[in-house]
Order: sequence, then C-alpha cells, then structure tokens
Amino acid sequence: MTAADPARTALICIAGFLALLFIFLSLRRFRQRAILRAMPTTPVAGVFVGDVEVKGRAVTRDPKMSFLSEQPCVQFAWSIREHWMRNRIVTRTDSKGRTTTHVVVEHGSDEVASGADQALLEVQDDTGRVLVQWDGAALEAQTLFNDCVNESDPIYFAKGPPEAVFGSTGERTFHETGIAVGTALFVVGYAREREDIVDVEIARGGRDGTATEGAVARCFLISTRDESAVTSGHGVAGWVYGLLGLLALGAFLFVGAELVQARWRLPIPASLAIGISGFGVLLGSTWGIMIYNEFVDLRNRVIRAAANVDVQLKRRADLMRSLVAVVIGLRDHEAQLQRAVAFLRGQAALESRILAHGKAKAAVATVSAIVEGYPELKSSSVFIGLQQSLTSCEQRIALARDEFNGTATGYNARIAVFPARVIARIAAMTPANFFQAESFARHAPHV
Repeated sequence: MTAADPARTALICIAGFLALLFIFLSLRRFRQRAILRAMPTTPVAGVFVGDVEVKGRAVTRDPKMSFLSEQPCVQFAWSIREHWMRNRIVTRTDSKGRTTTHVVVEHGSDEVASGADQALLEVQDDTGRVLVQWDGAALEAQTLFNDCVNESDPIYFAKGPPEAVFGSTGERTFHETGIAVGTALFVVGYAREREDIVDVEIARGGRDGTATEGAVARCFLISTRDESAVTSGHGVAGWVYGLLGLLALGAFLFVGAELVQARWRLPIPASLAIGISGFGVLLGSTWGIMIYNEFVDLRNRVIRAAANVDVQLKRRADLMRSLVAVVIGLRDHEAQLQRAVAFLRGQAALESRILAHGKAKAAVATVSAIVEGYPELKSSSVFIGLQQSLTSCEQRIALARDEFNGTATGYNARIAVFPARVIARIAAMTPANFFQAESFARHAPHV
C-alpha cells in the first residue's frame, strides 16, 4: 500500500458522498415538481381538510404599513446596510526571517438596522377567502424597495440611524421585501379546522387534539410567484444538482478505478464497469423508493378527494332536511297569523260592531300570542335563505367533484409517464376512474 492510497481512499469517499448527496437533492427537487404538477388548484370555497393548493389575492383585516416603501402589506421585512472601507496592516515573515509590512484595503458592509412585521394573512378568490398561517411556511416574498444612497439623500438619516460605522463610505443600501395587500399568491399547504370558528385554515400540518393530529404538509409554501415559475424553479434546481452529482460521480469513478487497478490489478475498464454498476443499483433503488412513495401519496389523495365528495353529500342530506323542516314550520306559523288577521279584517266590515266584538276579542288574543312567540315572521327571507343554502351546498359538491377529478388526473398522468410507469406496474398502481355524473345515484333531496 503506497502513501498515496489513503489520500485516494479519502478522495473516493468524499466524491461518492457528494455524488449521492447531489443526486438525492436532484431527485427531491424533481419529486417536488411532480407533486406540485399533480396537485389540482382548488377554489377557496372548495378547500377541505388535507393537502391543498390555492391561488388568490393577499388580503388582511389589519394591514401593516411597510417601513421603507410605505405601502399596506400583510408582511414585510427590511434591512439597512452601511458600506465601509478600512485599512488593515498585514505583517509577514518569510523563510529567511525577514519581516515585511503592508497595508490591505478591505471593503464591506454592516447591517445597522432591520425590522419586520406581519398581519393575519388571508387568500381571497372569486369564491371566498381562507386564513393562512405563517408558522413553518417557506416564504417567497417580492422586493418592495431596494436602493443604495449617499448622505445627501433624505432617506439616509430619515430611515437609518444617525450613527456611522467605523470607516463608513457614506453609502447605505436600503432593502425591503414583503407581500403587499392585493398581491397574487400561490399557496400550498395542509388545510385543517380552525380553533375560533367553524372553518378551515391552511398551515404546515394538522392540529393537536383533532383527527388531523400528526399530519404534515408535503409542501408548505407561500409564494408571490405563480405555479409555473415555482415548478420551473424546482426543475432548474434539479438539473443543477444532477449535473453536480454527475461531476462528483465522474471523480469517484476515475479515482476509484485507478485505486482498484493498483490494488487488485484489474483493468481500468473493468473497474469502471464495477463502479458504474454498483452506483447504478444504489441510485436506482433510491429513485424507485422515492417514486413508489410518491405514488402512494397521490393514490391517498385520490381516496381523500372521493371521501370529500361523500362528506359534502352527507352534509347536504342532513342540512337540507333540517332547513326544510324549519322553513315549513315558519310557513305554517305565518299562515296561522295571516288567517287571524284576515278574520279581523272581515269582522271590521260587519255592520253590527257589537256582534263582532266578542269574536274579534278572541282573535286578538290569538294574534298577540303568535306575535309574541314569533315577532319577526317573514317567510320571504326564510325561503331566500333556504335557496342560498341549497346553492351553497351544490357549489360545495361541485367543487369536491372537481377536486376529485383534478386529483385523479394528476395521479393518472404521473403513473403513465416513463420511466415512472415501470414502478407503477411493479407496484400494481392502476389508473383512477373519473367521477361520472351519469352514475351519480345519490340524488339531491326533494325540496
């Protein structure tokens, strides 16, 4: 064993580790892109419990005024960096003991001030709005303000501190990022029930003490970029990591082949073949496991989307029976009141006031009892409310059907793409059937 062998062995280990790391990161990025492509965009009114993807505008009930750009925001973060130039004396001693001293000019910047603030974030589209929690989200904000100014600019001291850093050049960079009110957002996360009201919110996972406890979002992202930009970013990062992984793999194989040839006297082509085969088996196994887990996740989403349709159908059946019963009761009470009033009007038209007095007195007691028990009997508004409830229920069911078909489309497309379809066939992953209106046997209740 030569002295160079330990160094080669260490280099092989480092190159192999980097190759595995970069290729794993590459596969992970491509997997994230596949997940986002397979996940359907859900209207806000159709957000149910589970992984969800929504698009809309950023709104809040208590907007914050950003520090630098001075515009209403739901979130912002700012910083001020002051540039400096400093001289540093460097002393060196050569091999003969001679000492030399020279001055090195250094340039840099220090952060002299910073801050951030945020409000409750809601995403709004044409169907409604949904609350989005900040905790744990990967935030991709936009630049609201970015400028480098000198002391002559009013903002230099108006927004920045009066003190100067050592060696200041009299220049400061003001930078601010955030999400302005009304900005288009792309949000991916986990929808769960809220604590304050009967509604859902988007967060990084389920809520403790509920049926969603322990659930974690496959991806929790709040981005000012649109879906295509986000997925393209994952694709570019995946290719970059993949290229770095191939370079590291090349170094691993080249050095490893030389070491194998030196130790075991194997030809370099044979050594390369052994290295490529071993690495290919390891890489293929890792890829197959990741793809299989992705298929299982997508299949579970299809099952959950189908269950959401049943949940909305059950909600419609239970709610409509109760609402119809209430409306019928109010209608009957109002009809009773109208009959009593009509009787009084008829008695008022009688010629014999004395004869009508006794019957009218009895009717007044009936009307008073009805009015005291039901002071605001207006069936028109009640029937309008019933109509609105019916419309809301049907919209929810339609959204649940659309989510199911969108999820099934993403799942079917993913298992049909080569080479992932090879894993799908091995794992017996079959395409999901779309929701067919003709086979919809769970009819709407008769109203």
